[in-house]
Amino acid sequence: MKEDNNSFRILEIYASQEAYQHHIQTAHFQKYKQGTLHMVKSLKLQDLTPLDRETMKSIFKRMK
Repeated sequence: MKEDNNSFRILEIYASQEAYQHHIQTAHFQKYKQGTLHMVKSLKLQDLTPLDRETMKSIFKRMK
């Protein structure tokens, strides 16, 4: 963050609410969450609406 170089933001994008719920139940996420509890001063989740849904679909398209 320009105004506070001791802070940073993490942006994660999920294909759906179901994908997010699945992710937060995984072992690697639970390990990360427990390991960083002492570092997180605040947490605010933002539910956003994409401006271009078609582009978002292509971002999350599974590769074969």
